Amino acid sequence: MTYLAWRTLRYRKLAFIATFVAVFFGVALIVACGGLMETGIRLAVPPQRLAAADVVVSGKQTYGVPKKDPQDTKDIKSVPLAERYWIDPGLVGKIQEVPGVERAVAEASFAATVVRDGAPVIVGTQSLGHGWDSAQLGPYRLDGQPPTQSGQVVLDRAVARLAGAKVGDRVDVVAGGVTSSFQVSGIATPPGEADQTALFFSGDDERRLNPHTGSADAIGVVAKPGTDLDALRGRIERTLADRKLVVLTGDDRGTAEFPEAVGGQAQLIPLSGVFAGMTVFVAIFVVASTLGLSVQQRQKEIALLRSIGATPRQIRKMVRREALVVAVGAAILGVVPGVVLGPLLYHIVAEAGVISPVVEFHQGFLPYLIGPVVGIFAALMAANVAGRRPAKTRPTAGIAEAALQRKWVSWPRVVFAILFFGGGFALLLVTAIAMRGAVASATAGPAVMCWAIAIALISPGLTRLLAAILSVPARAFFGLAGYLGTINVRVRAVRVASAVTPIMLAVGLALANFYLQTTQNEAAERYYSDNLRADVVLSSTTGGFPADTVETLRSAPGVQAVSAYVTSAGWINKPYDGSHVESPWPLQGVNGASAADITGVRTTAGNLADLTGATVALPEVAGKNLSVGVGDQITLRLGDRSAVDLRVVALYPAKEGFETIMLPAELLAAHSTTGLARQILVTAAPGTDRDALAASVRQKLAGQPGTLIEDHDAITTFAERTKTLAWVNYLLVALVAGYTMISVANTLIVATAGRRRELGMQRLIGATRQQALQMLGVEAGMITIIGVILGTIASVVTLLPFSAVVLGRPVPSGSIFIYIAVVAGAAGLTFAATLLPGRRAMLSRPAEAAVAVD
Repeated sequence: MTYLAWRTLRYRKLAFIATFVAVFFGVALIVACGGLMETGIRLAVPPQRLAAADVVVSGKQTYGVPKKDPQDTKDIKSVPLAERYWIDPGLVGKIQEVPGVERAVAEASFAATVVRDGAPVIVGTQSLGHGWDSAQLGPYRLDGQPPTQSGQVVLDRAVARLAGAKVGDRVDVVAGGVTSSFQVSGIATPPGEADQTALFFSGDDERRLNPHTGSADAIGVVAKPGTDLDALRGRIERTLADRKLVVLTGDDRGTAEFPEAVGGQAQLIPLSGVFAGMTVFVAIFVVASTLGLSVQQRQKEIALLRSIGATPRQIRKMVRREALVVAVGAAILGVVPGVVLGPLLYHIVAEAGVISPVVEFHQGFLPYLIGPVVGIFAALMAANVAGRRPAKTRPTAGIAEAALQRKWVSWPRVVFAILFFGGGFALLLVTAIAMRGAVASATAGPAVMCWAIAIALISPGLTRLLAAILSVPARAFFGLAGYLGTINVRVRAVRVASAVTPIMLAVGLALANFYLQTTQNEAAERYYSDNLRADVVLSSTTGGFPADTVETLRSAPGVQAVSAYVTSAGWINKPYDGSHVESPWPLQGVNGASAADITGVRTTAGNLADLTGATVALPEVAGKNLSVGVGDQITLRLGDRSAVDLRVVALYPAKEGFETIMLPAELLAAHSTTGLARQILVTAAPGTDRDALAASVRQKLAGQPGTLIEDHDAITTFAERTKTLAWVNYLLVALVAGYTMISVANTLIVATAGRRRELGMQRLIGATRQQALQMLGVEAGMITIIGVILGTIASVVTLLPFSAVVLGRPVPSGSIFIYIAVVAGAAGLTFAATLLPGRRAMLSRPAEAAVAVD
């Protein structure tokens, strides 16, 4: 059988090239997804500002949310914090006493930005100020003098060059929302390329400018020469004995500088896992479809082998070995594009904001091992499916079916079709009945897989049925070509289904995922930001606005209402809230005096004007579930892990699944990373247009550099995370759909090239080349329409319940051009993969083609 397998590969190159291509691209995608997952698991963030610290002590940037019982410390779910968790700088003394520690230095950071001609000067992602004492953790090389007096600053070399500043010059710096003049006492050169702008101040200025004075971001530890760092880390952990602290070494130290990287980990790992799973699923279907068609075309050959004594086991072994030979080569070569595709995908997801670009991409040996293994596994699975029926069919029946295969129903196919249809209906009901809000996508995603598999299993029968329906208009419009084309599709329904299935899969997956995302985006925008009214939105690019900015704007001409606006996320600890374990509550901070005008919320109990001090306004559903009302106390765990006791002053209606908790802006800002409100919302007085309002506001804030004046769309909400993930999802779905389209091309090219003899016979009995091509065009059109119809059905039964849950209507959101683009792509590829090989097959003379061996 091994000899036969090699001979088959030699004489049926086209079919096996198609299988090779399918495995090749499948392995490349799996390797790339594996690299993304490994990057998320490792979360290697090389230190920059703390590069000279051998060990770094920092706050744990995750919060252990109890899953069930708040008293059970073992049953917890770790969720990233929305803000930085600060630590006590007094720990320096305790750490200094640990054996092996040469010195320990507290490091604190705050928003501080150099401005030149009213414009911020920022190199990298953000600009931060620090005390000069922490510069030794760089270490930075200083040209000039350290800032020993108040009013002095040391600039890093990149920002000094961009600002055109040198030692002795004066520069304007915005810190705490206030602009002050500082003298440049020195210019510091970092040890390597930095992703943040660093400004260094004297100790007095650092304490004056830092909104979180008295706290530290991290503590850098320099070890004595010859100290074992792992042992030192263990001693420090035992000395501190605090589960809220982490002791970091190696590339983990960078997470103390870039805490946002921890939040990206929670998004990157499931994202890469979902699409790796989708790729594996599609790969099995793609290879099975391609290999199955190849085996169908050789059914007569296999039947002849059976007639001369080959056993079913030998036939299955031959098919497996053919697949194995092709798959091994394709899998090994498939890792080559994975080397490039992995970093490329990572760059795209980092640019989209899914994970911080400071995280180092890692693609070790595991993705390169798992990718080929999965590719070979997919090929062997496909070979088992493809070789099962020909091996079991009796030789005489096999020879009869070789010309025209009609039988396709088998017990395994029926059983699995029923199971997957049942799974699809079950997920449909769960989505419609049990799911609320954005979490409905958790069941909607797997649902489209179930529907696609179920439809694929019965696709020969559906293909025959739809072909019969389409035959009437096809014959009416295309005459003889339509008659021949529809006859071919109907009688070759089993083989045609091999081409229909990947089209259905590509169309179904693409439509479902694209419209799931657009629907979720609209829902998030509607329910998170539509209740916020703002004719003008002020956004700070220098860290935030000073506290008195709101009062300054109240007196501006044309202003009706103005409010600081802060966003974050947190958890309700008391009464215990088990409904937000997987994801925290979205928090919005507004000023109580303007809350009614800015939010447009109509309370059902209490008054938003009372939203001052230690107070909170809850959605009605939260109050009902927690049995709290106006006047009751709750304990809220904010984004920086701080627990605050708050009095409920209002309850208001909100869309279930998109609820937001409202707090005073000053309270929420105090527990944010910057300590300031980064946006201010302004509504216009009656009769004042937006341009006039913007001019009035701009005049009031003439001395506030780095202020952007925008419209309502600039409001930052909890929905921004959905937007960020949207483009990444579009990209990855497009990759998987494109991979599936490769299968469409493979299958159709093989199928059309295998009909060389048939096309030659038609031309011998009088058909012209143009008539034969018209017939192939009709077949391609019917294959496209059937595949699109089945793919649309698979997506619609997924989208209808999802849309009904998140939008309150069964029609999903999204442009019709998405549907047109997907259908056009499927149609274009189907026609090209049918007509081009058909034209090539008819280049030879009809007599030669008629006696050719397909």
